[in-house]
Amino acid sequence: MSLTVDAKKHWKSRIRKRIDQHVERLIAGQDPILLQRVCEQAREQAYESLGLRSQRDELEIIEGQLQSLGERKRFLEAKQRSTVNGRSEAEELERDNCPYHGLEIRSAIKVRADTLEPGILGESGLGKQVLALREEKDTLMDAVVLATSSSQIREIWAQLNLFLGAMPVVLERKIMRFETVQTV
Repeated sequence: MSLTVDAKKHWKSRIRKRIDQHVERLIAGQDPILLQRVCEQAREQAYESLGLRSQRDELEIIEGQLQSLGERKRFLEAKQRSTVNGRSEAEELERDNCPYHGLEIRSAIKVRADTLEPGILGESGLGKQVLALREEKDTLMDAVVLATSSSQIREIWAQLNLFLGAMPVVLERKIMRFETVQTV
């Protein structure tokens, strides 16, 4: 029986949700701060590997020195704007917040940290489980399509995996063993 695109999307979403819930239960039961710790470690390693640690440390010192003056300046400017615009100081302080400062650096740090995170997760048993479940989740659409495809498509997929040297995830291996149900 062939599934519609909407049905495939539904099952993909449903399976992803179950995997997410399982990851949450695993982490909550064994190491509730694993992902936070890994994220912080990956971020630190990203700074180090990009050669930005000393600049970051110096910037933190400068930011600490400038913080009190900057806060006072921001407050006085918001107070002036609130007087002119008739809005509250709190509204003006909120409107003044610009999220675009340092976007390129934050982006580079995030990309590098995201690259380093799997290696750090792979250092523990729980982290390896999280990585395996994430991989299953990332390949769900392929699994759903394979489960509803003909044996010819499955064979092409298996040959492609061999050619690429790719190891199918657990769900995909199980699906590849099923016989395709022929519909009339």
